[in-house]
Parts: sequence; C-alpha cells; structure tokens
Amino acid sequence: MKKIIFFSSVCILSFSVQAQLKNTRWKGTIKGDNPRNVILDFKNEGVSVYTVSDSEVVETMTYTMNDTSFTLKKIEGQSDCDNNTLGKYRFRKKKDSMFIKMISDACDDRSSALTETKWIKWKDHPEIKLSESVLKQYVGEYEFDAQHHLFITYENGSLYIEGPNNNLPKSRIYPETETRFFIKIAGVEMDFAKDAHGKVIKFISHEEKDYELKKIK
Repeated sequence: MKKIIFFSSVCILSFSVQAQLKNTRWKGTIKGDNPRNVILDFKNEGVSVYTVSDSEVVETMTYTMNDTSFTLKKIEGQSDCDNNTLGKYRFRKKKDSMFIKMISDACDDRSSALTETKWIKWKDHPEIKLSESVLKQYVGEYEFDAQHHLFITYENGSLYIEGPNNNLPKSRIYPETETRFFIKIAGVEMDFAKDAHGKVIKFISHEEKDYELKKIK
C-alpha cells in the first residue's frame, strides 16, 4: 500500500491555552509521497485534518495535552497508523505559529509527517464578486526570476493562476478585496500593486515570507 502521510495536533501551555485552541484552525504542509497543504481543525473532542484545496478529510484523531507535549491517537483516516498506537510530540507556540517535534511514535506515517513542522494560524477567506473589467486588469505573465514565471488568465468570470516551473497547476484564485486574492490550492494570499497611473505592475505572494513577482506582459 502506498504510504499516505497525514498531520495532526497541537499544543497547550495550560487548560486556559487549551480553551483558546478549541475551535481554531492551523495550516501546514504534508510531506511524503503526496504533499498537500492541510488544515488542523481543533474541536472539543478531537482534531480533524483536511486539505486546503478541496476540504477532503485526511485524518481524524483524539488528543491529550500537558504543558509542553501532547499525544495523538487515530480514529480514522488515510495513514497506516493503527487505532491503538499513540504518538507523543513536543510543541512550542510563538504568536500565530506552532512548532512540533516528535518525542516518540511507532507510526512512521505520523512521525515523518509531524516532526520538525511549523503551523500557521488559519483565518477565513471570504470571497467577493468583482466585475470583468477589474479582473481582466490582472491577466498577464509575472516573473519571480528567469526560471520562474506565473501566468494569470481570465475564464468564465474568474481568474486562474498557473506556474509550470513552480509545481503550481492551473488553479482558480478568489478575490477577497479588489486587490487581494486567495490561492486556495496553496493556502496563501496575494496582493496586486499598481503604479501611479493605476497600471498593475506586480503581485506579492504572502507565504512564510513575502515573494514579489513583477508583471512583464
């Protein structure tokens, strides 16, 4: 069976911190044979892991926590972990980031996915409607460097982005404001910038750090 890795979990400094984590979500990236951006969705009873792009559920788990570590146990999902194997992980929380490192775990799927990972607190990305004339001003070719170009096209009332050399398949982008868009498949926001005459000159992709891509066509 092809190994499918999943993610889970989070941290707590005290019961008060645990209360703050309930009903919160965090974004990270799955490693392994099938890399995907996923969300950790913390509920009262457990954690759900699902993809950013289409909300496919990857894994559900129970969790327990103390001041510096937590344990996980699978309920159901795509990993090879059985339902009796516990994974124990150390965590560190800094502002809106979460850092996780394995202490012990007999399940390779879980340990290879979780150890040395960083998670970013997730926020909702409500979509708004924009006119065709506004959307079409962003169509064009954008350059990060000579080897990495991204292409934005307009089709059937929506914008799409594609990066053949960036492992980014043709994907719809969703407007949040007139100049800010959300790349759902990547789980990142992008801001378009204009010059003094109102001409689009670049966009900035907000990831772990900001990347600027100049519009060249």
